[in-house]
Amino acid sequence: MSDDDTEAVRFAARPSGERAPGELTEREIQDLVARCPEQQRWAFEGWLRGERLLDGDPIVSLG
Repeated sequence: MSDDDTEAVRFAARPSGERAPGELTEREIQDLVARCPEQQRWAFEGWLRGERLLDGDPIVSLG
């Protein structure tokens, strides 16, 4: 995992609810997920939220 990937995960996991630059809104996430093939939606939505890799594996914090 590169440093860029790590930064994306940190931004996605902000507990304060504030948005990072370039972070998607809930509506944008739902619009993108709706365009994704149904079988892959669960992994794609998790990826957009910074919770999963695109292959569906959870992102595990090493910190």
